[in-house]
Amino acid sequence: MRYSNPRPALRAALASLLAAAACCAPARATDFLVHPGKDTKVVFTSKATMETFEGKTNKMDGRVSVNPQAVGDSVTVHLEVDLASLDTGMAKRNQHMRENHLETARYPKAVFDGAAVLSPPGAKLEAGKPVEFQIEGSFALHGVTRRLRADATVTWRPAGRGQIAFVATFPVTLADYSIARPEFLFLKLSDTQQVKVSAIASAAP
Repeated sequence: MRYSNPRPALRAALASLLAAAACCAPARATDFLVHPGKDTKVVFTSKATMETFEGKTNKMDGRVSVNPQAVGDSVTVHLEVDLASLDTGMAKRNQHMRENHLETARYPKAVFDGAAVLSPPGAKLEAGKPVEFQIEGSFALHGVTRRLRADATVTWRPAGRGQIAFVATFPVTLADYSIARPEFLFLKLSDTQQVKVSAIASAAP
């Protein structure tokens, strides 16, 4: 009677299992950190009946985790903006916005968490090539959290440790976040603000 050697069959079965596990495993993401400073900017624009003005800050920090080769399967975002640092160019208006409008003593930050990639499907980041996305995540402002969609342009720069540069734009309707327009600003503050967020996030050490 001849006995077959089971080892080759076991090795083949093990290799198949490992390959299947690799295919099904989540894409490995790299953490890219966002810090306040010159490479970070948040701008909201209000276009109202009587006046158009902007509020700006560079006080945003957070983290973008993504595998450039499998963006939709790997990306997560957490960004926090210091609302008390928003500057509209007028000290008195800044005070009113913080105290009566955004109530920054109670709600000091705006926070974006997510994100799901809605389009394009199966997108990858190629070195130095901007890619346009539509994303969705949770946006918390003034004690209210809602789902929000944004258009984003993302560029991967692999040199050195690596960087992700991104620009995202989205509208924020004040009523959606229980923000009332104070009487003195009623004709000078649009009910919908256009928000633009840009930053360069560097790979974590």
